Amino acid sequence: MPPRTIQPMINFRHSVIFRMAVGYGLLLLCSVALISAVFYVGTAGLLARNIDEQLMEISRRLIQLRVERGPEALEHEVHALLTDTQDVDTEVYLLIDPAGRRIDGNLTAWPDLGTRNDQLVKRQVKRLGRDSVSRLLAYRFTDGATLVVGRDMQDQRALERMVLVSLALGGLLAFVLAAAGAWLFRTQLQRQLKAIHRTTADIAAGNLDQRIAVGRSQDEFAVVASDINAMLDEIERLMGAARTVSNAIAHDLRTPLGRIRGALEDALQSPQPQEKLSHEAHYAIDEIDALIVVFDKLLQIAEAESGVRRQRFDALPLREMIGDIVDLYRPAAENEGIALDFSAEGEPVVNADRDLIANVLANLLDNAIKYAGRGAQVRVCAIDTPRDAQILVRDDGPGIPDEAIGRVTERFFRVDASRHQRGNGLGLSIVAAVVALHHGTLTLENARPGLEVRISLPHGK
Repeated sequence: MPPRTIQPMINFRHSVIFRMAVGYGLLLLCSVALISAVFYVGTAGLLARNIDEQLMEISRRLIQLRVERGPEALEHEVHALLTDTQDVDTEVYLLIDPAGRRIDGNLTAWPDLGTRNDQLVKRQVKRLGRDSVSRLLAYRFTDGATLVVGRDMQDQRALERMVLVSLALGGLLAFVLAAAGAWLFRTQLQRQLKAIHRTTADIAAGNLDQRIAVGRSQDEFAVVASDINAMLDEIERLMGAARTVSNAIAHDLRTPLGRIRGALEDALQSPQPQEKLSHEAHYAIDEIDALIVVFDKLLQIAEAESGVRRQRFDALPLREMIGDIVDLYRPAAENEGIALDFSAEGEPVVNADRDLIANVLANLLDNAIKYAGRGAQVRVCAIDTPRDAQILVRDDGPGIPDEAIGRVTERFFRVDASRHQRGNGLGLSIVAAVVALHHGTLTLENARPGLEVRISLPHGK
């Protein structure tokens, strides 16, 4: 198989970093634009409303003055307003007689102001001989005379221009900040992703001991890095276990095959090959049957781990089933000088495959009888608790070394590393796989003396 090619990190323009950075920048710019629009409309609108209110107040006061004191008083007041030193650059006053001639005022030309009273309009006029855009409020009296009160808009337009320039500069600054923020965001994000990419590339190249540096931060990338490191630890453990299983399979196959070959070779070289061949053929068949048992157990583990047997689950009373298995093994235990007892607390019922659970108990009893030693006692209990149903197998034999108890469920693992004792190290692997298939838990503890194996299974429905 050719070496795997590691795909380089994708082009920045097509990366999620670019899209997120652009999205962040656009969001910031839209936010600034919206705030600026609200500020501008609020500022200009407030100024315009204040001007309109002032014009209406002045117009009402002058109209009231003419009504109460006559046209001469109004003319005198308009003249006084035009000659005082207040609002000289912006005030607009005009008093027109019924014939349309100017009586007093600072407008030298004006358009038709209409006939509707108290209507504020924006018009192009000539104020003191120069063009002016003004806000005007006209009032026509019953005798035909007209009073015009207004304000030159040049200061308001200057203020609006200043606000627009300020907002434009603020928008430009916001754009620069958005670009800087997007660049900073992209730099930090890409630094984290490059670290992950480098590590995964090294691992894909075969360096399984590489890990992602987590650092002191507790952010989302630290969580992802920790999860990836945990996944890599598990992958490395599984690959180590696979290598161990491969070595164990090679050893457990090579030894019996070597014995079979040696026996057949001796039979062929014997002076009486017919008699020797028959004996060695039976021996070879026994060894081959032992190998078939190993493969059958591997298939049982694979079947349990795949979950294909779950459709055969049904309500299973444990008291009766465990009692039958214990009765079946009691003669074998007595032959080994071992006392085998069974007791039950309550009526535990689980949702399970009867054959698989029976196989689990058989493996546990096989181990207990094989390793507990002559004169030992093995106790089996079925316990019904409010939370679950439990199967307890306990012996008072030598137990398992503390350093090995965590590995005894691994395939082909044997406490006797020299493999002088008969066995293949698959019994507890089958137990663990079947318990996991039933969503239960398997606990092994040194009882000092002996070993205690506890299986907890969910209650049956």
